[in-house]
Amino acid sequence: MTNARLFCHAVTAALLTLLPVAAITPSGPAFAASAAAADPAYADLIAAIEESVDQDVVIDNALTALRREFAETPEFAAAEAASPGVIAEVVAGMRPILVEQNERVTALYRPEMVALLANRLTPEEATSIAAFYRSASGRKLIGNVASAYSPDATLSNIESDGPITADQVGKDINSAVNSAIEELSEEERRKMTAEALNHPALFKLLPINPGIQAIRVKMENEPLTPSEEAAVVALIESIFDRRFGQ
Repeated sequence: MTNARLFCHAVTAALLTLLPVAAITPSGPAFAASAAAADPAYADLIAAIEESVDQDVVIDNALTALRREFAETPEFAAAEAASPGVIAEVVAGMRPILVEQNERVTALYRPEMVALLANRLTPEEATSIAAFYRSASGRKLIGNVASAYSPDATLSNIESDGPITADQVGKDINSAVNSAIEELSEEERRKMTAEALNHPALFKLLPINPGIQAIRVKMENEPLTPSEEAAVVALIESIFDRRFGQ
């Protein structure tokens, strides 16, 4: 791996854990209070990353992965065989529920993310990192990663309803990072490396990365609210009743 490629990989791996997620221990008062007292630079760093994320693409990728996982479950596979298109209809109907849940979980854990950054970066370092992610190279990097991210490993145990592990989250992150870097030309990697070297605070994201990834694991395991769960059940029942009868 060339130095430019290695550097891009390190920077990309760090930023991906800050991206909003389509998730399937709420932040406590201490985190909320700490975030409220934090310098605005930390929230602005997260905002700088989010600015280049196409949320429609993030949700589309999550729904595509969900469709694949449903197709692997015996119940949905049998339903699809009996009534082709049922999985696609269910997944399409889940989009607004997933969007709402994504926004809720992201907001719920935002104070914890901000508090972690405030504990490890100075406001000046956060501002410098944000400047990189608002540069042409930074926006290109974020866009590539967000477009490449697909929660296949994260959703792989959907049938067993077991907890999502750090290994699953890490596998999806690494896959997106590698795909994103593959899309960059050598010239783009060199430019990105040169731009990143003007912001040495980026290197401080690497030791912070495990903490942010741990928050991501908690976000992925955040349960549906009763109203969200009821909406999913009502959607599936409505589609199955129409297609298969009561």
